[in-house]
Amino acid sequence: MLKFNRISFFSVIGIATLFTGLAGFAKSEEVTKKITLSEALELMNANHPRIHAAEASLRGSEAGLRGVQNLPLFAKLSPDMKYRKQQSTLGIEVADAGLRQEIRDTSYGVARGYFLVEVADAGLRQEIRDTSYGVARGYFLVVYSKQQQDLSKQVLDILGKNIKALELKMALKKTPEDEIKLQKLKLGFVEAKHKNSLAVTGYERAKALLTEEVGGRKKVGLIEPIEKDFASYELLGLLTPEFIEEMVEKTVVIREEVIKSSKASQILALEVNAQKSARFNPKFRTFASGSDLHYIPIGVQGRGENFTPEAITIEMPSSLVGKKNDRVARAQAFADRGAAVEESTKNLIRLEVRNAFQLLLETRISYNELKKVEPELKKIITELHDTSLKFLNTDNAELFEKAGKMLGNYNHTKFITMDNLADLERITSGTFSVGLTCPATITNDGKRIK
Repeated sequence: MLKFNRISFFSVIGIATLFTGLAGFAKSEEVTKKITLSEALELMNANHPRIHAAEASLRGSEAGLRGVQNLPLFAKLSPDMKYRKQQSTLGIEVADAGLRQEIRDTSYGVARGYFLVEVADAGLRQEIRDTSYGVARGYFLVVYSKQQQDLSKQVLDILGKNIKALELKMALKKTPEDEIKLQKLKLGFVEAKHKNSLAVTGYERAKALLTEEVGGRKKVGLIEPIEKDFASYELLGLLTPEFIEEMVEKTVVIREEVIKSSKASQILALEVNAQKSARFNPKFRTFASGSDLHYIPIGVQGRGENFTPEAITIEMPSSLVGKKNDRVARAQAFADRGAAVEESTKNLIRLEVRNAFQLLLETRISYNELKKVEPELKKIITELHDTSLKFLNTDNAELFEKAGKMLGNYNHTKFITMDNLADLERITSGTFSVGLTCPATITNDGKRIK
């Protein structure tokens, strides 16, 4: 569960620590284009190399299917050929599901190739969905980073104005108490200036991340979000246990990994029949002779803070050796494993969806409580900013510190909420969507769209 009460204000505004592995851009005369999230997603579809890679995998799978269909007559007479054709046809759906999955989450995964045409087609859809989530997260991160940068600058202004006011007062009359207050203010100013520089750097790095997520600076130039704040969503009334379970079961039917694992299970079952068709051949090729099974990760992996059990994958050697009964028995064992992979994949997806909804619920509860006091928090900061020396009162100093922390936490919960919503669109393959990365199924006020 998120524990916002443990988050230091200055650690919140210093978001650059989240991006220490990213290189910032040098200052440039280049004009920065302000874009919407929808425009960012359009740029991604046109420019992102992961999307291009998934499309290439699909084209390769389609070429492989044509190769099977265009074999010479003597090859078509092979006893296993009808099963090879069925396996190739099933592969198309798997590839298509993979593309949808990748669009969901570019931060968590990279483009993968999938065997046979149906598999490649699933892969392309998966790639687009994964990458769309990465773009949305990067977009929201820039908005959040700018909010924290502005807040930290306001903190600096308040401290600076009170230092000058106190120095002026002490020039007329100096007291030991004022000297101690001045020392504290100057130490606080040094710390705040350091954290503000981190926030500024974090903002630039967040923009760099967004630029890379939509395809890279060379293709799209400098970009930044046009929005300055996040949309509001009233969803708590909708997120009942019954609604969440409904979303879980709908997702497990359409998720791209389920399509891939289901088709892979059918392909493995067909291999049993293919091996039965070879009566006297002691060494007989399998469908894997033209594919690399290690290139086909199907199961859902545990990502980030929400651990999930490790996924299992299908197996099949390029050929089976032995008498027909032995080859058939071994092919059946691999088919049984394929069925287990399909079952495991569905279980992991159910867990992933439930975890994502629980995280959204936790965040929304914190958000709703902070939203109630946001106007008062901003009023406190504004008054301290506009009234010199008011901050020197001990009670006002404590109030200032608490208000600053809570405003930082409020900005953080808004960002986490948007990240959760975009991730749910990825995780549920659009079954639950407020319209960030795919067509909306839920309105902002928590009503279903028919």
